[in-house]
Amino acid sequence: MRRLRRHLSYANVTATLALLLALGLGSAYAAGQLAPKSVGARQLRPGAVTADKIRKHAVTAPKLEALAVKQGKIAGGAVNGSKIADGAVGSDKIAGGAVTPDKIPNDSIDGTKVAESTLGQVPSAAHADSATVAETANPEAFAKVDQEGTVFPAYSKGIGIPDVKQGPSPGIYCLTVPGFQPRGAQATPEFTAHSDVSVYVDVTGTEACPFPRIEVQTFNAGSRQKEPFFIVLYR
Repeated sequence: MRRLRRHLSYANVTATLALLLALGLGSAYAAGQLAPKSVGARQLRPGAVTADKIRKHAVTAPKLEALAVKQGKIAGGAVNGSKIADGAVGSDKIAGGAVTPDKIPNDSIDGTKVAESTLGQVPSAAHADSATVAETANPEAFAKVDQEGTVFPAYSKGIGIPDVKQGPSPGIYCLTVPGFQPRGAQATPEFTAHSDVSVYVDVTGTEACPFPRIEVQTFNAGSRQKEPFFIVLYR
C-alpha cells in the first residue's frame, strides 16, 4: 500500500475517474441505441405491445401483410357499418352461404333488390296470368245498353257504341268485345216500370249472333221485347 501511495497523484486519480465515467456512459448510450430492425417478434415479450402502446393511426393498411388480419384476430362486434367503406364488400368478398336469413334484418330488402325472374309463381296465384285489371275491383268489360242497343259510355268499359248491334228480331242484341273473347257473362235488366223483365246471355255463339259475338235476349212477361239491360263480361 505504501508503494501504491507513492505512485498516486492528482493527475492519476483524475485520469482513472475520467476513464471509468467514459466507459460507463458509453455502455449506457450503446444500450439505449438499437440497430435498425434489431428488435423483431422474437425479442418482444408476450403481451408487451398493447393497444395503449400503439400511437393512434400508426397501423395503416400498408403496414399489414396480406391475409394478416383473419377472422380469429377480430374481436366480436369490432367491424360495424361505420368501419366499412362504401363499395368495399363486393359479391366476390362474401363466402358462399355466408349471408343467411338470420343475418338479414327484417324489411331490409325491397323490390328493387330482387330479380323478378328468380321468383316462382305462388301456387294459389295460378289464375293471376289473366288478371290484367286485378288492381281494381272492376270487371274488364261491362256496359249499360238501352232498348235500342245504344251503349252509354259513361257507364261502360271496354264496350263502345259500335260494339252493340240489334239482332234480326226485337229483343235480340249482338255484342262484340274488343281485345279478348269472353268466357263468361252476366246480364241483368235495368230497373223500369215493367215488373216482369228478364235477360238471357249466350257467349258460345248462336244463329242470330254467330261466334265470336255474344247474344243477349230481353223478355217482358215471357215475350221477347226490347228492354234496356246491363252486361258484365269475364275472360
